[in-house]
Amino acid sequence: MHTYDYRCNVCGRELTLTYKTYTDYDAATHTCPHCGSTDLTRLISRVAMQGTSDRRYETMSSGEMLSVLEGGNRSEVDAMYRQLGQDPAALGRQAEEIKKQVSGLAD
Repeated sequence: MHTYDYRCNVCGRELTLTYKTYTDYDAATHTCPHCGSTDLTRLISRVAMQGTSDRRYETMSSGEMLSVLEGGNRSEVDAMYRQLGQDPAALGRQAEEIKKQVSGLAD
């Protein structure tokens, strides 16, 4: 099952829509069950990333990840890269994509 979080731009409620397959998701008209509006904004939920022994970085919200990256503390950013087992350049690109999505929600 695939779940997606949204905020209705008409009634302001947050909702979760669930689909059995990606094909079902693609074919669906995403509709607010409260007011019937199709004017929805998809929300970013928690990001789960496989890590090693330090569980601090294994599951972070996008906001927490951005906070580490934007905090400017090089040792903390490096520790996050190492714990996630990620290529720093690839994780940086992922963070930039998340940052764009978060900025889009604020507009």
